[in-house]
Amino acid sequence: MPYEKLEITTPYPVLSWANHPLGSDETKMAKNVASLPFVFKHVALMPDVHLGKGALVGSVIATKEAIIPAAVGVDIGCFVGDTLIPIVDGQSYRLKDLTDGGKEFFVYACTPTGKIVAAPATAKLTRRNASLVKVILGNGEEVICTPDHQFMLRDGSYQEAQLLSSGTSLMPFYSKTDKDGYTLIAQTYSGRWQKADWVIARSGLLSKIPQFVGQRTVIHHRNFQESDNRPDNLEFMGDGDHSTYHRSLVERNQHWQSPEFEARRIASLAQKAKTPAGYKYYAERGTRNITQYMQQQPEHFQNAVAGNGLRGKEYLVQYNKSEKGRAKSQEIANRYYTCDICGAEIKTPIGLHNHRRKEHQCNHKVVAVIPLNYTEDVYCLTVPEYHNFALKAGVFVHNCGMCAIKTPFTGEQLEGKLKKIRLDIEAAIPTGFNENKDVEKSATNWQRWGDFSELHPGVQDLQRKAMRQMGSLGGGNHFIEVCLDTENQVWLMLHSGSRNIGNKLAQCHISTAKELAKMAGNKLPDPDLSYFVAGTPEFQAYWHDLQWAQDYARFNRDVMMARFKHIIEKHLAGGKATKPLLQVNCHHNYAEKEVHFNEDVYVTRKGAVRAQTEDYGIIPGSMGAKSFIVKGKGNAHSFCSCSHGAGRLMSRNKAKNAYTLDDLIEQTQGVECRKDTGVLDEIPGAYKPIDQVMENQADLVEVVATLKQVVCVKG
Repeated sequence: MPYEKLEITTPYPVLSWANHPLGSDETKMAKNVASLPFVFKHVALMPDVHLGKGALVGSVIATKEAIIPAAVGVDIGCFVGDTLIPIVDGQSYRLKDLTDGGKEFFVYACTPTGKIVAAPATAKLTRRNASLVKVILGNGEEVICTPDHQFMLRDGSYQEAQLLSSGTSLMPFYSKTDKDGYTLIAQTYSGRWQKADWVIARSGLLSKIPQFVGQRTVIHHRNFQESDNRPDNLEFMGDGDHSTYHRSLVERNQHWQSPEFEARRIASLAQKAKTPAGYKYYAERGTRNITQYMQQQPEHFQNAVAGNGLRGKEYLVQYNKSEKGRAKSQEIANRYYTCDICGAEIKTPIGLHNHRRKEHQCNHKVVAVIPLNYTEDVYCLTVPEYHNFALKAGVFVHNCGMCAIKTPFTGEQLEGKLKKIRLDIEAAIPTGFNENKDVEKSATNWQRWGDFSELHPGVQDLQRKAMRQMGSLGGGNHFIEVCLDTENQVWLMLHSGSRNIGNKLAQCHISTAKELAKMAGNKLPDPDLSYFVAGTPEFQAYWHDLQWAQDYARFNRDVMMARFKHIIEKHLAGGKATKPLLQVNCHHNYAEKEVHFNEDVYVTRKGAVRAQTEDYGIIPGSMGAKSFIVKGKGNAHSFCSCSHGAGRLMSRNKAKNAYTLDDLIEQTQGVECRKDTGVLDEIPGAYKPIDQVMENQADLVEVVATLKQVVCVKG
């Protein structure tokens, strides 16, 4: 077996992936946790395990009906099995049915800027007998989910179902089928309809969009089903080649010669001419043809157009003065137009334009959220790159740390710019105890500030400070890094948390748990293992604050990553925005309610990352060492977890005494970073060798990319 069952006497076993003996203090801490009466099955120790507070950093603890507030966490919301999910094959499927076989499929997702894309996804059962709410939408649809599932708001942020209020605007998802059978998607950032096959292509799920000499690029559906937009059913072709291919099928299928097909072809061409792309195509083709005609037959052309203006003017004047002309003008002024998004009848083209601007910048409003008095098994999707997906009901929802993005840049573009990049990062993102002098708009507009008054009374004086710290790195082992992978591609990575506000919330609830344990006379092996029992007011208050802090941490990373990305684009792309090739976001130090061994349990990952099948994760080494982007293997014995880094080999004080500044300079050679005594405790030698850590968890994750730091900013 790849893990070792520790030879210690405890009510519950301790399984270790560390591949080395634990010290006496570490063994005692593991025994303390494994002695708690509510532990489920066993305690799992990751390869980076080391001393922590109450529980070992790098430990995964599954519990029944209780939780230890020694970790910061967030629950994962989910949907009932009958929830319909639109797939790119043109059909909608029950969420429960999508879990069969664990196969990958493609769904529609949405970027923070409102652009709809296609992305791979997998489905799984996440909870049994979960409490539910019903979200009623303005379009008449209803969504049944857990109270904590997050819905995407119109501004790209997220809000839990239970916190949605009447009138809240959600990110809309509109799709329809045109008369020729093609699926159309309404792009939320523009309101324009786009063919789904081109949504697939522009999401990077096909090969690079090619150019065909003298031809326009089109997409061919291999099975001739225009609504089936699975990537393996799509093929780029030149429009001329495409027409030739279809003509070659005539002998095998007389349909292509039938009057019905010809009528359909002519109608399709007419419909195409009404689209912006079709209008442009026919306008350019018409211009070429008439120009050629004017050049080749100039005399005929002159005779053909002689007197056109005079005849036209005379006709128009007469028509406009006539009773028929006046009636036509009045009819046009009072004509109603159908909104192709919501179906509303709007008077005049200008009125239709104003309606679209007003209504569809904030469409799909919430009507009500109703708690339900029954429970059901619930399911969710994993969408690694975008972390959201569309429901058939017409809205986007979140799917169930550290974050990293793979950029389109290469290492050559970084040459000579590393120091300037580091200085710009340090100037734009506060580190250590520093905070932002001015609070940017994205931070003040964060949706969850409205819930601050509901947090623990012990933090009510910290809202202003929490706002100023939004978009700051903090200290300790937090970092911002520019890395290169083995293919010389540039990655951006950062590690941060919920800053001071998260720590204060944790301390408040830990104190409450200790008080309760003292009042109840609970004899715990360590006071830091004081816990809350599910169903109590204290548990509910802690769980609520836990979610808020985790949301704060995630949004804090988003703010920093946006600044970080902008700096890189300034140096490598002249300030032009670029699209990441891959995005990874993962929590550590948190708790979730999950299903393991067919039972609902609370899983606390203290210094560990979830590694369910196909989960993307980040395992960073120390500054100057390698880091890894990984995919989970769903190992049941580790409760589907892996390490969150290399793990400390020695304490900070010991590292400062054991190493010198010269050691730091030598061990960070080739990395643009601070090289002073202020970061001596973060020297690579103070951490476990990352290669050994990765070898120890080969049964937990597979490596997707191996990264090496070239710029490192420490807190």
